Amino acid sequence: MKPGARIAAVIELYDGWTQTRDDADRVISGYFGNRRYIGGGDRREISERFYNLIRHQARLGWWLAECGYEFQDGRARMIAELVLQDKRKAEDISSMFNGEEFCPNPLHPAENHLINKLTGKTLDHDGQPGAVKTELPKWLYAELLKLHHENLPAEMAAYNQPAKLDLRVNRLQGTVEDAIKSLEADGIHNIERTPYAPNGLRLPLGVNMLVTAAYKDGLIEIQDEASQICVRLVDAKPGMHILDMCAGGGGKTLGMASDMRGKGRILACDTHGGRLDNSRKRAKRAGAGDCIQQRIIADERDSWLRNKSGFFDRVLLDVPCSGLGTLRRNPALRWRIGQRDIRTLMANQSKILKAGAAKVTKGGRLIYATCSIMPEENERLIETFMRDRKDFRPVPISEIWPDAPKSVPVPGGKDKPWLRLSPNVHGTDGFFVAVFERTAKGKVK
Repeated sequence: MKPGARIAAVIELYDGWTQTRDDADRVISGYFGNRRYIGGGDRREISERFYNLIRHQARLGWWLAECGYEFQDGRARMIAELVLQDKRKAEDISSMFNGEEFCPNPLHPAENHLINKLTGKTLDHDGQPGAVKTELPKWLYAELLKLHHENLPAEMAAYNQPAKLDLRVNRLQGTVEDAIKSLEADGIHNIERTPYAPNGLRLPLGVNMLVTAAYKDGLIEIQDEASQICVRLVDAKPGMHILDMCAGGGGKTLGMASDMRGKGRILACDTHGGRLDNSRKRAKRAGAGDCIQQRIIADERDSWLRNKSGFFDRVLLDVPCSGLGTLRRNPALRWRIGQRDIRTLMANQSKILKAGAAKVTKGGRLIYATCSIMPEENERLIETFMRDRKDFRPVPISEIWPDAPKSVPVPGGKDKPWLRLSPNVHGTDGFFVAVFERTAKGKVK
């Protein structure tokens, strides 16, 4: 594709996204699904530019308003992006906006005036409000400022960078060294070990893992290091009975099966059959199918599941959440999630936590996890649980993970012994994990 044609595709994608506010990945998939003639290299550049427009949404909008430009559509934002971020000259932009087939229409006088005003400027400006600088809606900025205070700009700068590709090596099929050799044989280089997860590998963006022998043979799974750390804190051991109550696609289920060496039983539940179908396929490829049982449940009050009360050594609750910890991969989420959504999610999370607690046997553990950065979904909800359930004690992270690398700030003490991960501090997705041990049978409240 010509450079101008790629720019036109980005503009079309962005305008389509702003009209629907749909999931950005879905918008891209639908767009390319109807245009199979677009090659892989073009798709990567178009996708990257589209996501950058979303990552720079607030600052681009601020600059357009500052320049008195009346439009805020994809074309205006693309022009501003080319000047502010790419440092393109007026003649370069004009050569792409040339009106040729599949290219944007030629620049009009107001757009040339906008380019002149923006030339020499950068995306960031001291006059931008805090919410604009951090690329957050005002309500979300106010909430996260309470959590991070003066560190919020650094935290959000890390969330606004694309994530690398993390893999988990499936120890049921081989070692980390086996995986590295297999990937290198397929021409993949610059492979790093993840700093915290012992079975994790990190690769540059743009690598298609689905065609590698390591993926096809079940030796590797795509999984962010934060999720691998969560599995580590479940502390699954051979012979255990484990409930993965919100199993989804089964990534953490497979991680636990690997830790159990395939010995024991994991019950993977979800309300969506399609997710469990995918989980079942992944388990077969990983060689873990014998120890995993998938089951569709109606909700957290499912009558079949209720009969399993007090049965499990471990109950993992990777609850449905806002997903705001995945902003590196899903930058559009911040513009789709509202305060009402958070309240709805909290009510559901509280119900799942209550139901999951009832399934833990005495001496067993309950693991609550989210990929959210919101205190409402994490600390505040957990604090309520601790106040109401005296038959559970919080387990300090250092007790479960005594050999954690010293660079991991593992919290201690009895009051707040949970783990919060972030890309700024750990290089992972934003993630929260709290672990509790059942000290008595008690009564469900």
